[in-house]
Amino acid sequence: MQRRLFYTTCAIAAIVAPISVQSADAATTNFNDISNYPEETQQEILNLVELGIIKGTSPTTFSPKESIIRGQVVKMLGRFLVNSGISSIPTDWERKQYFTDLSVNSKDRELLQYAAVVKSSGVFIGKPDGSLASSEKITRENMALVLDRATEAMRGKSVVELANYEEGNIEDISRARTETRDAVNALNVLGISNVTSFNPKGNVLRVHFASFLTRAIPLMTEKTIESTFTLNAQDYGFLSFSEITNIDDTSLDVDFSPSQITISGEFTQNEVNTFIDWIDIKGTDLFGNERFVSFDFVLNEETQLKLFNEKNSSENIPAQAFLMDSFINVMVTSANREPVSSNVKSNVYAIKKDTENEIMELTFTGLRNNKTVTETVQYYVDFAGNIVFNQKANNHSLNYNYYIANSGDVVFDGHPVEEQTFYYIPVSSNENWTFTAFQDATTIEEILAFFKTNGTKAHFDFDQSEYVLVIDGNKNVYGVLDLSKENGFFEKYTFELQAPANITIKEMYAFGNVILKQQPHGTILATVTGEEVEGTIVLIIDGAGNEHYFEIAKTANGFELMPYNVELFYK
Repeated sequence: MQRRLFYTTCAIAAIVAPISVQSADAATTNFNDISNYPEETQQEILNLVELGIIKGTSPTTFSPKESIIRGQVVKMLGRFLVNSGISSIPTDWERKQYFTDLSVNSKDRELLQYAAVVKSSGVFIGKPDGSLASSEKITRENMALVLDRATEAMRGKSVVELANYEEGNIEDISRARTETRDAVNALNVLGISNVTSFNPKGNVLRVHFASFLTRAIPLMTEKTIESTFTLNAQDYGFLSFSEITNIDDTSLDVDFSPSQITISGEFTQNEVNTFIDWIDIKGTDLFGNERFVSFDFVLNEETQLKLFNEKNSSENIPAQAFLMDSFINVMVTSANREPVSSNVKSNVYAIKKDTENEIMELTFTGLRNNKTVTETVQYYVDFAGNIVFNQKANNHSLNYNYYIANSGDVVFDGHPVEEQTFYYIPVSSNENWTFTAFQDATTIEEILAFFKTNGTKAHFDFDQSEYVLVIDGNKNVYGVLDLSKENGFFEKYTFELQAPANITIKEMYAFGNVILKQQPHGTILATVTGEEVEGTIVLIIDGAGNEHYFEIAKTANGFELMPYNVELFYK
């Protein structure tokens, strides 16, 4: 269901109450050419006049059906920024030329002032050649971009971010330029525009701009609430923190030290049900081993940050992780509890998560090649219900940056990991390996001997198992690959794609079994690691941060990149 924001005249007046009123304009409210419009529309016009943001074309006319020009938009937004105290007129507005076609000697001094305001605040950046083109009419799609930037400048979040990329119901969105579509869609989602046929190439009438701006003002000036969350290392299962790996990608403000991380931000009540962000942290666990954790944050009803955790009461771990065919008996002990012994007689054991950051000890007795053996391991359960074993090997299946392709390749952040040697182990199930890695004393040779394999893909016996545990030479676990619907590992292959000629590629991602790499001669090398090729969505981010979506299609000339409607991606 789309979120719709409905505004009343009283609410708007209350939100923008700090704006000073210009008495000369306040008197200009007797427009005789707006009486045929609904009362709500008339009031929207008069509110903006009284706030000193918009003016009539004469003392008695507003000219609602006239197309608004870019210079008028600059003045309106400039007045709003200055009158609301968000921005001030730059001191160099009479000396510095902010737009290439607006001389400091211009007779329109008001335009010169407010052009400096909107350009310096990033609300209105002008055309690619640096010009303002103040006398040109503004299109509806460009108006959407301007409101998006104005909201970001005033509030710190654009309308696109406030709409949370939710899909609207605009039927002619494909007619809008790619870089304007997100903003156009957001106006619809947030109720700033309430038509299904947006007409993105059409001009904006003065009456429509008054309505758009009136509905956008509460978003631009909505009250924010500051929230701070503190992570003390030992409270969350760390001896110390060492690094935040996604610091450039998170929207949260982060203050970092080895013992404590403070996360903060400013939020509105409207974000309570939509906000989510995360911090990826590396550090040292309570045993002194390296550890990665992703802390997910949402907002509670009081608009305060809280950790988002989904805890299970217990977690199964496999006997095969201890080179056992099955468990016979398990003893659980700790410094604070009496030992508890239980017969298991199973190939998995359920660890209860009834403690937090308390170091426990497990003593397993089980069968290995029909012989009874015993292994002991320590563990604790952290704040989020993660089981942390005293093992130097990491379990990278907990790190969302990794995944295993059907070809057996380990991919990290969209790129295959090539510097590691990987081993492919037949296991009995694709479950229960989320938290487990092999013990420190166990060697790769012992692991391979127990599973009766040399660890290569070519030697993998699919008659023995269709579940493939992937580890590296340091016994780090990357997860289990389920090839139960395959005849074996997918044989990867490559082909070249022609890069879009008009886009400078900064980053690119494929949402499917395809790995992309830009070639020195300008093409894109695509490596296919699974069945999903045709229809794979490709996201290209250009040098300015704009997103461009394509689809890999099979044509008579081979595979090609075809433009893709981004709205379909979010369905």
